[in-house]
Amino acid sequence: MKPKLVGAGAAAILASSLVLLWGPTAGRRAQALENQAERAIARGEVQVSPAELATLMHNRQVDLAIVDLRNERAYNWFHLLDARRTADLSVVRALPERTVKVLVADQDDVALAAYRALAGTGTKQVYILAGGIVGWLALFAPPSTDGALQAGALGDRHPASFPDVEHLTLPKFEPKVKLGVPAVKKGPGGCGG
Repeated sequence: MKPKLVGAGAAAILASSLVLLWGPTAGRRAQALENQAERAIARGEVQVSPAELATLMHNRQVDLAIVDLRNERAYNWFHLLDARRTADLSVVRALPERTVKVLVADQDDVALAAYRALAGTGTKQVYILAGGIVGWLALFAPPSTDGALQAGALGDRHPASFPDVEHLTLPKFEPKVKLGVPAVKKGPGGCGG
């Protein structure tokens, strides 16, 4: 009987020690992730230009998830091709680590708040669309289109939702998306595939 009591006591001491040891470590890890996210934001490492995102959308070697954080009305009015509308960040966290996740909103502050929350949980490969939908439309649907987007809910049926980057002169951009993780080829191609 005594060996069982000694074993139970040892297990209780070990469990208490682990709680004391890991509790502060988890807090330090969260603080470190938060600090790292703030440094990346300050250095502009997470703000992807509309030109870079449009280029990524045409790159079949990139596993890309565009996450639209806007409300349903704004999303239905206009959104990028293949964008998923959700405000539930657990959906983004559940995506594979290698997936490049680009957060889209009307304003950078909304996307940055979501980025901070995701970075705080250790979610990898998260970026925001710099300038949001407003910046995207300024580049790909300029005012010279006579308000073509004002006609009603177009969703992704407007040409600006998937611009033909091969026939456009895009502004130069410094690539922000790090593609150092294994690429995933989308769609058919190659021998037998």
